[in-house]
Amino acid sequence: MKKALLWLSCFSVIVVAPPPQRVPVEQQAPPENQNQKMYEFSYSKYLEEVVKILESEPKFSERLRGMAEEDIKAGKIADHIDDLDSHVFDKLTKAKLDEIERLRAQIQKQIEADGGAHNVKVPEHLDASNWERFNKEDLRKLIRRTVEDMEIIDRNRQKDFKEYEMRKKAEEDLKLAKMTEEERKKAIHDAEEAKKRHNEHEKLKHPGSRDQLQEVWEDTDKMDKDNFDPRTFFALHDLNGDGYWNADELEALFEKEIEKVYNATDPDDDPRERLEEMHRMREHVTKQMDKNGDRLISMEEFLQDTEAQTPNKDPGWTDLGDQQVYTDEELQEFEREYAKQHGQ
Repeated sequence: MKKALLWLSCFSVIVVAPPPQRVPVEQQAPPENQNQKMYEFSYSKYLEEVVKILESEPKFSERLRGMAEEDIKAGKIADHIDDLDSHVFDKLTKAKLDEIERLRAQIQKQIEADGGAHNVKVPEHLDASNWERFNKEDLRKLIRRTVEDMEIIDRNRQKDFKEYEMRKKAEEDLKLAKMTEEERKKAIHDAEEAKKRHNEHEKLKHPGSRDQLQEVWEDTDKMDKDNFDPRTFFALHDLNGDGYWNADELEALFEKEIEKVYNATDPDDDPRERLEEMHRMREHVTKQMDKNGDRLISMEEFLQDTEAQTPNKDPGWTDLGDQQVYTDEELQEFEREYAKQHGQ
């Protein structure tokens, strides 16, 4: 049942380190590592251990089959762990106790730093009312907390990108306002030329379309374009061999499309926008193919996807350079605040 739960999708992207503190967008540098893990949790080690224990239990896998997406997100699978063997609960309890020890050490450091316990919060990823034994409420809370944290990270990423784009525009407008008329005309002309150069690229194929996948098959996989085989294609790009496409494996499918628009050595191309474009493509294809809501694409889901399997006319893809991620009202409000901050 490897990675069949929504929260198990974190297992393929998990890191043990605590999440970094969020900083204002103006202090953020463009991402240096485009393969950076997308989801980081302070409880990652605990989550990983629980996953390993449960995924090794056939009974749990059997219970999972056929559950609806919303039931998975709600943690209702936890109602079916009571009949697991006692040795499984012993392992789960040990994992919980180890996590409690980590939390105690973390809380102690926080109390020392804050001079008291006024900022200490009750952990939401385990059952704090029962410290001695792992129970179904622990699993329910872990699933719910993981789902919520993943959604928060996605929303924050989108919000940060919008702020980043508005800041770019505000900085550009402020510079123009300080120029002479002649300087302003030249700056506007140069910006228009840069945008024109950026947009001079081959038409993008729609992510997840038959045409887009066949192009990867032919150009990246070096396979015969007339002999596209979906099962072979899926296996070629299931890089860890677990039977699913995870977020990293999906994004690797779009490298060729991204390279049509963004060149790492071109000063006209923004690496932050390149990364966001990759995320957009991944999220689009996940929404298109992922039927059970686990944020992973199984071979069955891939083979059943009409858009990926049917050679229709490709609708193309509108990249970030051809659209605005914020409204005029949002930009006006942002520029007012930006002007205040800069004494304008």
